[in-house]
Amino acid sequence: MTDEALENKSLLSISEASSLLGVSEATLRQWTDEGKIKAFVTPGGHRRYQRNELKEFVVSHQKMLGIKDLVAELEETVALHRELSRSYVKSAHWFETLDSKSQVLVIDLGRQLHHLILLYVTEASHREHILTQASEVGRQFGETLAKFGLPLADSVEAFLLHREPILKATMQLVKKKETLSDRVVETIPLVANVIDKALVSLMLAHQQFSATSTKSGGGAIS
Repeated sequence: MTDEALENKSLLSISEASSLLGVSEATLRQWTDEGKIKAFVTPGGHRRYQRNELKEFVVSHQKMLGIKDLVAELEETVALHRELSRSYVKSAHWFETLDSKSQVLVIDLGRQLHHLILLYVTEASHREHILTQASEVGRQFGETLAKFGLPLADSVEAFLLHREPILKATMQLVKKKETLSDRVVETIPLVANVIDKALVSLMLAHQQFSATSTKSGGGAIS
């Protein structure tokens, strides 16, 4: 193999380089523009990165890799989250039983949960308070659906819709574990912790409301 061929083999595209680093292409572009990583520009205007330089960067910036990209991955789920919610809402047999105010609330609670997870990842000093807020989101979710007679199983299914894109985004980063920092590895189960906290609160609120309604002789809103 010629020296030129060896050199070309050691040059990576932005897609290959971002995969090696375990970050998104957007993050790699930002680091390149900031001068943190050097890129070569081909005559066609494409960026190329030296494999050895990237490996050196990984060693010297291990703490930096991953945590910002985990947040970026989660932020990118916003559009997917809204689309999934919209599609599910249109097909859910129970959604039309809610009044317009409750319909808006159910969708908004999912967005609130997404926001709380981002805060939980980035603001370690406020995690206890954020978990309290997550519990409140779950409580409102469960109570709202129980008021309209939605069974607990369907209520949990509705909640899990909001969980799926968030966990998928987190697991995408796990697949790039070659360059994950210890900080990110520790953060990943914490994402599930927020979701589980809200889910448990949802189930308790639903059960409590249903039990209270039964004792008082009341029923679901019709």
